[in-house]
Formats: sequence, structure tokens, C-alpha cells
Amino acid sequence: MKLKYEFAVRDVCGSIAALAIGEGAKYYPNVISMNETGKDIFTCLQQGMDEDAIVKKMLTEYEVSEEQLRSEVKALVEKLRAEGLIID
Repeated sequence: MKLKYEFAVRDVCGSIAALAIGEGAKYYPNVISMNETGKDIFTCLQQGMDEDAIVKKMLTEYEVSEEQLRSEVKALVEKLRAEGLIID
């Protein structure tokens, strides 16, 4: 699983935003807003990690239950998939 386009992720005035860059900017001009957890999930997706790998990695970094983290990862992946931004 990976993102369809290349994205730049930036902290803009205290908010985290992801913007498609390069060719992707022509096809996806929207800004994706997210929190720190979303940023970490998004970064893992940029590296081509699947949901299980993301959860495993993030469990070492966050003090949260696996169930809660898996729910967060699934929610963001489903949102990005609905936007046509995930390639399986």
C-alpha cells in the first residue's frame, strides 16, 4: 500500500498540512489537514508501509492501546482511500 502521489508535509502556523507536489499537484490540489498522530501515519504511508506495519511501528512510539491505534490508522487510510489517494 502506498500513496498515489508524492506529498510535502509541513507545519503551517501550528497546523499540519499535506500537499501533493510535482505531477500530483495537478490531479489533487486539496490540502490534507491532520494532527501529529495523523502526520506519523501519513509518513509511514509515504514509506509504503501497510496498516499492520504502521500499527507495529507506532506502538513503540505512543502509549496507547493497539485497538485505539489500529482504529486511528484505519480511519485515516479509509479517508485517503475515499479520496483516491491509496494504491494497494
